[in-house]
Amino acid sequence: MGYQNIEFKVSDKIATIALNTPKNFNAFTEELLADLGNILDQCADDEGIRVLVICGEGRSFCSGGDVDTMRRSIENRNTQSLIRIVRSAGNIARKIRAIRKPVIASLHGVVASDACSLALLCDFRVASDDVLFMETFMNIGLVPDMGYTYVLSRYIGFGRLTEFLMTSKMFTADMALDMGMLNILTTRENLSNETMAYAKRLVALPQDTVALTKALINQTLFSGLDACLDREAKYQDLLLRSENYIEGVEAFLEKRPAAFNKPLKEQVGR
Repeated sequence: MGYQNIEFKVSDKIATIALNTPKNFNAFTEELLADLGNILDQCADDEGIRVLVICGEGRSFCSGGDVDTMRRSIENRNTQSLIRIVRSAGNIARKIRAIRKPVIASLHGVVASDACSLALLCDFRVASDDVLFMETFMNIGLVPDMGYTYVLSRYIGFGRLTEFLMTSKMFTADMALDMGMLNILTTRENLSNETMAYAKRLVALPQDTVALTKALINQTLFSGLDACLDREAKYQDLLLRSENYIEGVEAFLEKRPAAFNKPLKEQVGR
């Protein structure tokens, strides 16, 4: 099966899934997420695949939300495509945790917003020293989604979590390594080799034991992920129809500070 937005290949029982829309920094579009979901299903059913590697082509791993989709949502005053993306991203989160095989995120350059969630949902992370984790939801008047708050809290404490999400603080490679977000930190030149070496180590492990270990980790640390994803979608649906979202996107496109604090016309339910 061919894919338009992702380069997919299998070698030595390792599936490499390369996000391949470098012109928009591999941003999440409906089409890319559809391809990614189909590939994850294919990998789950293929007994010849024992390890998955997710990486990004071009200058960055992934920039998160797609700016063009946001621009169109403002121009057309229609957020349905964005809601579909939020729900699709949530389904990707579920698939990554549900697949009975280890998944490695191979990271370089910018890893922004949903891309942070994607990386942290994976079982392992190998990163180059130029990687930069960025949270940009707050800057456009949205809450984190794709299980971001839930999964990030598994790596960092309450204080850092709140600061990162509310002030859009960036994490450098060294900071991420110190906080336990990365398994291996290497150079850009060695990233592919280090990732493949890590994947080959995992291929050699007993497959059933790996699968059951991942199931135990899911039961211990991710049992509330589904509820979080559902609530994120509810909140995001509300905020995408707010004046703050429109102001945030327009300010980003016009490269000016946003003027927020316009009240929501609806209240977020508890």
